[in-house]
Amino acid sequence: MATLRSIGAHFLLLGSSLVAAFLVLELCLRIAYPAPVRFVYPQEMYDFDPELGHVLRPKQTAYTHDRVVRTNSQGLRAIEIAPQPAPGTLRVLALGDSQTFGNGLDLSETWPQQLERLLSAARGDRWEVINAGLPGTDTWQHEILLRRLLPALHPHAVVLALYVNDVVPRTNPRGGAQATNTRSKHLIYLLKRSSVITWAYYVLWPWYERGDNSVEEAVLSGKSDPRVERGWRQVEHSLTEMKALCDARGVGFLVTILPRRDQVSGHHQGRAYNERVKKIAQSHGIAVIDVLPSLSAEYRVHGDKLFIPWDGHNAAAANQVISARIAVVLKDFTLPRGSNR
Repeated sequence: MATLRSIGAHFLLLGSSLVAAFLVLELCLRIAYPAPVRFVYPQEMYDFDPELGHVLRPKQTAYTHDRVVRTNSQGLRAIEIAPQPAPGTLRVLALGDSQTFGNGLDLSETWPQQLERLLSAARGDRWEVINAGLPGTDTWQHEILLRRLLPALHPHAVVLALYVNDVVPRTNPRGGAQATNTRSKHLIYLLKRSSVITWAYYVLWPWYERGDNSVEEAVLSGKSDPRVERGWRQVEHSLTEMKALCDARGVGFLVTILPRRDQVSGHHQGRAYNERVKKIAQSHGIAVIDVLPSLSAEYRVHGDKLFIPWDGHNAAAANQVISARIAVVLKDFTLPRGSNR
């Protein structure tokens, strides 16, 4: 009996020591590094779509990290939208992936909503920018979304935010949307709040070892890769189709090149991605802007405040720079003045 009590005491002492060590390490990491992203249950939910693979579930209230997400009846991160813009209102449709949707951000911090405020202030007329960003999507899916939303929402202009991971070979949608809110996610979202676990994930298991990133690296650096060329062909096809869809309705079309975080910081010198997008756009008469120079200049002043800690998505400060660059182009864009087409 005494032996059992002794073993139990040793295990209790060991357990207490491990907990104490974990708490000390947690405190030290919170001092040395930014606090980890705080995830709240439930995160945004998705439904299966036979063309796109997945879409945001309509009429939901959930979270992206710890920021509220509300979707309308069309599955957009927006309030209910009338089919036609109000008289005298210029409507812009914003397309893109999670950088447009605004992972980890309030809706007001996303570049589409910041763009709406800037345009209204700069021109004095009424603008409405609709956030149609859909996380985890590529250019071919944005083309499908545009086909659906052009006749449904009647925008005067479309802005596509292109990101480096959009240049991937087209994949066929697989059955079923990813389950983001199973019961097991409760524990996962809680664990993600720990600095120790976050640090271990991002530092001890580097991001480039968590999947095949060679395609994205080849896109940035311009290295020869058959997969990349298939991806570029798909991007070019989708951009030309989107331009044709917009032209047919007299809608302005603007492509905005979003850089990767390490491009902005200067840790990656690859610019082949940016130059290739500009070359494709210019060869097809598509208006294009590259926000890398503006973000790089801002990074020299504000550093990593441009990005969500540990996450890599653009923070509100980066989106302010992006929206300012877009606003300069859009405010002088040739837009149809009538609201009914």
